[in-house]
Amino acid sequence: MRRSTSRLPGGQGEWALLAALAACYPASLLLPAAWAREGGLLESLQVVVLCAGSVLALLMYVRTRPARVAMLALWVSPVWLLLAGRELSWGRAWLPDHSAAADTTAAMALWFQPLARPGAAVLLAVLVLSAVYYRIDGPLRAAFARRMPWVMLVVLLAAAMGSTCAEGHMSCHLDRVLASAQTFEELCELLAYVALVMVQHVVFMHQMPVKRVPGVAHTTTVAPEEVG
Repeated sequence: MRRSTSRLPGGQGEWALLAALAACYPASLLLPAAWAREGGLLESLQVVVLCAGSVLALLMYVRTRPARVAMLALWVSPVWLLLAGRELSWGRAWLPDHSAAADTTAAMALWFQPLARPGAAVLLAVLVLSAVYYRIDGPLRAAFARRMPWVMLVVLLAAAMGSTCAEGHMSCHLDRVLASAQTFEELCELLAYVALVMVQHVVFMHQMPVKRVPGVAHTTTVAPEEVG
């Protein structure tokens, strides 16, 4: 099956991603700094995007089972939730002030905190083992053999690097140069998660089973997840 070699944006969504990538820094200079604080608006939007990715993966699992791609969707869903937990600092984002522990949400976060990291570690180990056992890389490679989403992947990588550098990692130390480094970091993370959701959409759409129409003859084709 022929791989798509086009490196140009294939749709309006990809053009929008590129425009958003270019706008991250100018937007970081204009947006209120309070939006970038822990538990602020930008981080809340990131959690919304991550939870949406998890829900979309579950819907794809229900829609495609028993095809092999259904196992990939079922595997991906908790990965989104792990990322959401990381963004919420495993509950610490709900605690702007430890003196607020009397608040219901804050009290729940305090109770949940000691179990968060061990639970995430156990879940991650289960995911690694299930990925090997169910060979979830098969549907992924098959989808990329049909169309490699270059623009989405480039934006994802660029946004991830921008966020990392804004945090002062990779010897970039943008946090020392940019007055709006924290806002820039949160915007890049938000864009990276949006790009990741779009990549997931591409993978799943190229693995959807062919619907059979009654009375219409169909030629025998290789199932998408069997390619590669």
